[in-house]
Amino acid sequence: MNLLILSHKPPYPIVDGGCHAMDRFVRDLLKTFPSAKIHYLCIATQKHPFQANEIPKDLSKQITFSAVEISTRINPWTAFIHILKNKSYHVSRFKQSAILDKIVAILKKESFDYIFFESIFCGAYIDEIVSLSKAKRVLRAHNVEHLIWKKLASNSKNPLKRWYLSHLSKTLRSFELEFVSKNDHVFTIAPSDNHFFNNQGIQQTNYIPVSMQGEESKKLKSNAICFLGAYNWMPNKEGLLWFSNEVFPALLKQHPALILHVAGSFSEEIEALRNKKQIVSHGFVPSSKAFISKHGIFVAPILSGSGIKMKVLEAMSLGVPCILSKHAADGLDLPEIIPVCHNNEDFIKQVSLLLQNEDLARKVGAEGLNYIKQNYASGLVSKKIKDILTKA
Repeated sequence: MNLLILSHKPPYPIVDGGCHAMDRFVRDLLKTFPSAKIHYLCIATQKHPFQANEIPKDLSKQITFSAVEISTRINPWTAFIHILKNKSYHVSRFKQSAILDKIVAILKKESFDYIFFESIFCGAYIDEIVSLSKAKRVLRAHNVEHLIWKKLASNSKNPLKRWYLSHLSKTLRSFELEFVSKNDHVFTIAPSDNHFFNNQGIQQTNYIPVSMQGEESKKLKSNAICFLGAYNWMPNKEGLLWFSNEVFPALLKQHPALILHVAGSFSEEIEALRNKKQIVSHGFVPSSKAFISKHGIFVAPILSGSGIKMKVLEAMSLGVPCILSKHAADGLDLPEIIPVCHNNEDFIKQVSLLLQNEDLARKVGAEGLNYIKQNYASGLVSKKIKDILTKA
């Protein structure tokens, strides 16, 4: 089995949920096809540089990693031209000749059984790939991308910004649905995304969850809540700023000793949280698992976005009690005991409840861990992948 994976960013180091999902998928592919030969081509940018020394040693023997470095910095003039052309500026930033040249060179040198696209942003090269390779094409859809921007537009209070975000969403939607339809298989990581594509008349979809390894964490830290995320992803930044301004001050009135621990790649607005009372900013942490395990209840105040939130699955896989927003719980058929909040009052109530009742907090954590073991075990995921691809 010869496989090619195209990714819009390097999977390593694992700096966010997308990287985590890519790491788990390549490991599940190797578990599914133990003798497979994999070429992994990723796009490296200023935001996500390629670091060969970060590739896990256990993968380097069976997988050939390569990268093409490009700049995806926003150019206001080019963005304006795309408004006039009614084309997706999101996608065009990833369409550059250096990447196409590399893809062509690989396809002329080797033949592949399957070509996997990690996200739609590698789809800019779909027509060239179809003309050069007879390989089956598989999109791994981390999100329904245009829905993220549609929600961000609806949340924006600035009329001009709301109009532009809506424009980005509409042009991205047009590209996304066209590209998705050109794949032989579409693997969604959220059931809700699967349903969305089916409702658009795209039937070659399958829900393939991201595999997780359940491992219970140690003693739950009292008077502590935490959140972790990459804050260059708008829903993370939007959610944390909302929580720190609208929810956390009210929680402090009820629990004066409470500390909010925040970690991840920061933006300027998130850096400013360091000045707020009893918010501890840890910056980038080398191990998300170690951070989540040590800092109490995990909150996920996500207000927009699509797809499964990897940080939520990771926290539950550690047996850490989680309190989620409605959007953070999208695609998860959770046990009723795990709190899902619809507004700031819900968050205040549920956080207070678990802070005051350690036994209940532990039960919430245990149910979350059990949910992960039953639905996201690596063996279940690899079997599902094998059943779909070998049947084809």
